[in-house]
Amino acid sequence: MPREMIKPPEKPKGPTAGYPAIENLIDTEDFSEINVRFKEAYDKLEEVYKHKRGLKKSRDAKKGMKAIELVMELFRELLTIKYRLQEIVASKQKNPPAV
Repeated sequence: MPREMIKPPEKPKGPTAGYPAIENLIDTEDFSEINVRFKEAYDKLEEVYKHKRGLKKSRDAKKGMKAIELVMELFRELLTIKYRLQEIVASKQKNPPAV
C-alpha cells in the first residue's frame, strides 16, 4: 500500500500498544480502504492459484490467500474485544463498586 493512501493515525488518547495504524482502524472502524486492497490482492492470488502457474506459485498464492483471511479474522477478533471492553466499562460506570 502506498504511504500516501494511508491516513496518519490520530494521537492516542490513552495507553497504546505501539501499533497506531491498527489502533486507528479499530477505533474508527473504517475498513473500507483495507477491504478494497485486500479484495484486490485476494482476487489476484486466487487467479494465480486457479491457473496453476507452477506448483510453487500455486502453493504460495494459497498461503497468501490464507494470510489475508487470518488478518481479517484478527480484525474481527480485535473488534469483538473492543466491544467487550466497552461493555465492561459501561457496566462499571452504571454500577460503581461500593467502597
